[in-house]
Amino acid sequence: MNRKLVVKKAELKDELVIKEMLKQAAQWLQTKGSNQWSGILKGEDRHDTAQAIKRGEVFIGKIDNQLAGMFVLWNQQSEWDEEFWGKDSSDDYLYLHRLAVQRNFSSQGVAKQFLFEAKHYAEKKGNSAIRLDCIADNVYLNALYQDAGFTLVGKKIDKIADDEKKFFHLYQCDLDSFN
Repeated sequence: MNRKLVVKKAELKDELVIKEMLKQAAQWLQTKGSNQWSGILKGEDRHDTAQAIKRGEVFIGKIDNQLAGMFVLWNQQSEWDEEFWGKDSSDDYLYLHRLAVQRNFSSQGVAKQFLFEAKHYAEKKGNSAIRLDCIADNVYLNALYQDAGFTLVGKKIDKIADDEKKFFHLYQCDLDSFN
């Protein structure tokens, strides 16, 4: 991709467009046979988007002034993160959630650019790593994270997500090795 992705923290005025983007991503996942993020289609907002925006944890990206996607970087663990990673009250880690790319920007390297921007932001803040979880059978996402410098560091078996048991991979990107 040769067009520049411009990433900034979301503002409350962006909340509705972010929710719509997540809804479209969940609908697209359904067309691929996945029920991932299905709660979004039921109107659930388990990530409390408005509060995450107020805390400065939601980022949106635009290309040529068009919304290209978003991601969330939590400064504090959620209950979900604690279940995967164990309780950690340090400031060492940021937790990546809800990486979404608009369909008209798919297959253009935008997701990898978002991950680069997330790592750059975390490095500037002085965090030591970014952590995330990924459904194990999503081959595309697992390859994306590995290609973007994230290392598979663990597995979580039989975690209930979207009303069914799933198997997750845990990834971490140590920022001291980030170039």
